[in-house]
Amino acid sequence: MTDQKTPDISVRNEENKDILGSDRYERAETIRHHNTSVAVHSRKTAEYGERICRWLKRRGVRISEEDVVRACLLHDIGMTEQNVHETVSWKKAYLHPQKGEQIAKTEYRANEIQRNAIRRHMWPICIIPPKYKEGWVVVAADKCSSIWEIVHAVIPGRGRKRRGRKHRNHC
Repeated sequence: MTDQKTPDISVRNEENKDILGSDRYERAETIRHHNTSVAVHSRKTAEYGERICRWLKRRGVRISEEDVVRACLLHDIGMTEQNVHETVSWKKAYLHPQKGEQIAKTEYRANEIQRNAIRRHMWPICIIPPKYKEGWVVVAADKCSSIWEIVHAVIPGRGRKRRGRKHRNHC
């Protein structure tokens, strides 16, 4: 796993202490997701979800930012189950949302909107789309976060000055 900066979602840390401080979430720090951990991916997804919510709110859309952030933090929590984590990758796409919904309901008191977002976040791989607009934000935030991870894995030296190349001024 690469040493990526953990996203700052300090606005939500106090409200989500039950998630971020749990043993299960600590376990998520050790499980790989692309080139990072499930926990870092989920926090980055929550950061994107928060940004998307604020963008929508500025345009007059009523949306629960709290539900989006909690669902983003929990959307891949099903990966922490041993039987899910050890399965082949294509099966994970189908297993972890279902398991994650169960965990979110029993361990984190997730409401219907959050559970639906967790269960449906793998759309379009899982063919049933989210029921609520908050779920659509989770889908979009998850895709943005995954793309961010892949780009940072594929482009070596991303964000650092490359050696041996002269930078030209194109102006």
